[in-house]
Amino acid sequence: MLKLSFLSLLLISSFASAEEERRADAHAHGLNNFSMVISQNQVAITYEMPIVQLLNEHDEHDEHDEHDEHDEHDEHDEHDEHDEHDEHEEHEEHEEHDKLSVSGESLAEFQNYSQLFSFPKGANCDLVSFKSELHSVSTEGDHKDVELSYEFSCNEPSQLKSITINAFNRFSELENLYFEAVINNKALTKSLKSDVDKVIF
Repeated sequence: MLKLSFLSLLLISSFASAEEERRADAHAHGLNNFSMVISQNQVAITYEMPIVQLLNEHDEHDEHDEHDEHDEHDEHDEHDEHDEHDEHEEHEEHEEHDKLSVSGESLAEFQNYSQLFSFPKGANCDLVSFKSELHSVSTEGDHKDVELSYEFSCNEPSQLKSITINAFNRFSELENLYFEAVINNKALTKSLKSDVDKVIF
């Protein structure tokens, strides 16, 4: 555990300056950031995405549900105006609720890290710790980023030769991912798109 805590500090310090530059730039939707440190059999990963990425996904789901509800009400034309009024009220309540919907509880689903990335099966990596938080970015308006932090212990570190980014399948609007890593003291940076979702070390 001590080694993992040290790795987390190394991860933070290694990419601190780059992180400040990213936050100083315009808040980029459709861009995620992936930072990783591998030292022997220990792995620390930080995954960042704009909060709107989760809210938009939630909105798409709600729009689909509202459409289904509207279809059910089509049979009752006399209630159409009432339904439109209800939908308007529900939409306003939903907009207020959005700010609360991305909470520790909703972010807990990403403890299942395979939604975002995966190691080679042969590496046999075990999740040791997971942490999620929201932080403001240095832009105009109330923009926030989601930060997910993971620590792993891998039983077969010799098999840690690549990592696959599954987030492109998880988020339809994700276009680019900036990948940066320190792998056994060697630096690696890449810019990935949905058609290239695997990094080989």
